[in-house]
Amino acid sequence: MDGTGEIDWFSGDPEDNPSRRGVEPNGDQLEGFRTVRVAYEPDKELPGGCRAETIPVVNGSFMDVEVLVRSRVDILLKDHWSNSAGYQPGDEITGAVTILRDRLDLSVEGQTVVFTFQYWNGTGWVTGFPPEYAVSNEQGTANFSFIYEGKNIPGELECESTSTAPCAIDGRWRVLVHFLDTQFFVEEFLNSTPLIFLGDELVSEQTSFFTARVTVVLLIALSFALLIGAIMYRNYAERRRIEIIRGILTDSLMSLKASNDYIQTIFNCYKDLVRFFRSRGAMKKVYETTREFEDAINLMLGGIAPPEDLDEFFSIFEEARYSDHEIGADQRDRAIATLQSIVNHLTASLGDSMLNRTLSGESGLYGTVTKAGQFVDSEGETRLAGTDEDNQNDGFRI
Repeated sequence: MDGTGEIDWFSGDPEDNPSRRGVEPNGDQLEGFRTVRVAYEPDKELPGGCRAETIPVVNGSFMDVEVLVRSRVDILLKDHWSNSAGYQPGDEITGAVTILRDRLDLSVEGQTVVFTFQYWNGTGWVTGFPPEYAVSNEQGTANFSFIYEGKNIPGELECESTSTAPCAIDGRWRVLVHFLDTQFFVEEFLNSTPLIFLGDELVSEQTSFFTARVTVVLLIALSFALLIGAIMYRNYAERRRIEIIRGILTDSLMSLKASNDYIQTIFNCYKDLVRFFRSRGAMKKVYETTREFEDAINLMLGGIAPPEDLDEFFSIFEEARYSDHEIGADQRDRAIATLQSIVNHLTASLGDSMLNRTLSGESGLYGTVTKAGQFVDSEGETRLAGTDEDNQNDGFRI
């Protein structure tokens, strides 16, 4: 207190308010009217405060003053609207800020926030179009959005269309945030906001159909197709090889059944098989030994025809080629049986079926022949009408 009896006190000054305690909330109200009492109490000893006067010359007194408690606020960026690559005309720019009480970090709800959009004209910042008003929600968040026009100013002539048309140099814009002054909150500004500028023009590229993903899928599909095609071709070649061998053996089988020149038929079968084996690379030389011919047969028919039939097949060729005895009906029948067995196995390996007619099958094809005039009598016997089969010489005389 100075000589005039005046005293200055500030709650934020550590010397005046060592506890640094602020205004206490009144119930659930943080802002509003409070009563401040200024009291002179010379007879009280206050810890950490004034000491009592030993000889008070005046009596103590107090005075109550009604004051309005308001809160200062902070404006924080919540959804940042900066873009390092810039924006293109027609892009939608959105952003959000959060309004918090200065010391308590509690959100401010239901208050008006003004977003002002300005562009750079080369000499200063100019407001481009009317501001946008938003009300903070329960989290204290206020949002804005607008369509970026680049160098053009909404509602004005296009930039560079005339000499007087306003232009945003380099498409530079900014958004200023203004928290309005109200009864319970102090006005606040946020001018250091992210800068908006025009990015480089996008190079229009014609998107190729053969992207990396499509190429990988096509290569996988092509690989499967080639694999399936190779398997199908191998199966076709194998089937074709077996069909040719079956045809050669079937022709020889028919010749053995139809002709009497057995040795010539067997030699012709041998030559046809050797010619086919040479075309497939199973036999290299023009003249091969019987053992090499046997190896070629085992290579071509191994796993299809039984080994015993193949052994019998080789013995038939060796007998016809090297034996000096006469080849007769017994050797022919043995050759026919062997060739027929091999042909049957080749047919089964191809998935074909053979239809053989047997006597039991033929017996049911046709019924018994009935002559004209035949009938069955009461005794179950077949009789011919018009004939009397009884004995005429039964001893009867007139």
